[in-house]
Amino acid sequence: MKTFNTIAIAATLATSAAAMPPAVLEETPCTSGTPTTTAGYPISYFHATPTQFADKTYQPEANWAGSHILGTYTYGMPLPLETGFAYAQYKCQFKCNSFGGSSFFVKYAGVDETEGALCTCYSDLMDPDTFVADDQAMVGAWNSLCK
Repeated sequence: MKTFNTIAIAATLATSAAAMPPAVLEETPCTSGTPTTTAGYPISYFHATPTQFADKTYQPEANWAGSHILGTYTYGMPLPLETGFAYAQYKCQFKCNSFGGSSFFVKYAGVDETEGALCTCYSDLMDPDTFVADDQAMVGAWNSLCK
């Protein structure tokens, strides 16, 4: 009798599963390009830069950022600062992968480099129109590469 009940339950579960519509997986926006290496750290994202702020620092526009943010994380930055900042960007890509993000932006956390680097992950790609001017000493914007 136990065998019959087990078969009946399995058949019911299989029928129920077949009747359910398949899950729709949303694709994460991505771009074409080549990975980059900064200070020896490989970044498997494409460097996103604004065209209107050449030679100036920038950040994502606040309304865009607020509607696409997935999460943030702060990393310490070992010296020298250029290498430490490159390391923070390298680590940020893995954090954003865990969020299922399409892009990330790294800048100093706080008023100077002593507080580390703030990694912010977004659900959409950053394009040149996404950015506004800022006064950060170092920034990095990155878009996910299609695999």
